[in-house]
Amino acid sequence: MTLLEEQYMKFPVLLRKKLQNNEIELPDSTQFHYEKIKVYRAVARKADDNKEVSLDDFKSYAELGKKAPRGRTYDVNDPHYYGVSTFMNKEIVEQKLCFPNPNKKMTEGFVYQEGGPQETKAETSHVCWWLYEGVDVSGFEII
Repeated sequence: MTLLEEQYMKFPVLLRKKLQNNEIELPDSTQFHYEKIKVYRAVARKADDNKEVSLDDFKSYAELGKKAPRGRTYDVNDPHYYGVSTFMNKEIVEQKLCFPNPNKKMTEGFVYQEGGPQETKAETSHVCWWLYEGVDVSGFEII
């Protein structure tokens, strides 16, 4: 088994199969070895819901079977559809999700290499994180 094939085996089945079947490939700018990156992410929560952050809060659009809103499309052949969006800038999350939002809460934590590879777009503060199966996200907290 090659090093790349070993890496693929760490991903959830949905992403793993796409990679193994060469239906998608991670971007050239993907980093497998990197320092921790402090990020923010919105999670679905009602105002009175204060449960801890869990892996359920870190499912990709693909894992959720998410359909694109009217007038938009999601490309199932785009590797970003299988990753999780986070941002290094809290204000961007607030703007994109119209905070304060009665159905969302802000989380803060670190994208880290043992959790999976990432791609950072510095100009937009966006970090796409492809999580390994069963990764620990307990370091993320609602703020």
